[in-house]
Amino acid sequence: MAERVAALLRGGVPPPRAFAVLAADIGSAEQTSAIAARIAAGSPVALALAAADAPEWRVLAVTWQLAEVSGAPLAPALQRIAHALRELGQLRERRSVLLAGPRATVRMVGALPVLALLLGVLLGFDPIPVLMSGTGALLVAVGVGLLGVGVKWSTALQHQAESADNIAGLHFELLWVALGGGAAPTVACRRVVDQVDAFGAEWVDFDGFRQGRPLFATIAAAGSAGVPIRPLLLDQAAAERVASAAKLEREAERLGVRVLLPLGVCVLPSFLVLGVLPVLLSMFSAV
Repeated sequence: MAERVAALLRGGVPPPRAFAVLAADIGSAEQTSAIAARIAAGSPVALALAAADAPEWRVLAVTWQLAEVSGAPLAPALQRIAHALRELGQLRERRSVLLAGPRATVRMVGALPVLALLLGVLLGFDPIPVLMSGTGALLVAVGVGLLGVGVKWSTALQHQAESADNIAGLHFELLWVALGGGAAPTVACRRVVDQVDAFGAEWVDFDGFRQGRPLFATIAAAGSAGVPIRPLLLDQAAAERVASAAKLEREAERLGVRVLLPLGVCVLPSFLVLGVLPVLLSMFSAV
């Protein structure tokens, strides 16, 4: 959506009309149509974007508002943030691939108790009467409890890794937008912080705007060298995203090891209680 609006703006289409054109497309998303309706009802574009109530839409709202307040060209600003959002999409795909192994491990080990029972039946032992007895009811309660705890524990570890969505270096990109109107770096930084706070863009880390952080080091380096600051900001944003991708690789590798803890503590004992003991008891009863 951001890329298509940017293209329409470059073609001279006014912003409200650009969203109306997108909403008229047969394949337009529901969110795009809702945004166009809010704009047609008189809502400012930035507020209409933020009302979509998702982190990426709030980022677009901040970008739009920054461009308007700073007098920066809207189309390049939208194109820049659209590029950052696409990189986030690629990072999500990469994360999904990296986490596929731990997910498959949890599913496979979680199915072991049932497979053990089926194997016992195929070998000629019937663990069902054992499970229907008083001892079997205790085994089922303990085994199912351990299995449930282990699966929930493993799932929580996966969700923790999957929920780390943000665009690394986004504060550099937004300062790049704010500087597009010719403001001084300190003024542009203040504008970025104000708009991020106003729209509640949680993907932007306020800590990045503190003195001593890489953002101010980049500003100082550009000032002392007498070089344009905006290309340096984009280079730094790209470097932060490379570091974020490397961190994702490390976290995915750690998850492959950490997920073994709930499997060893809960799921494998559940396999013994639900799958192995009933078969052994049925063997002894048959003897």
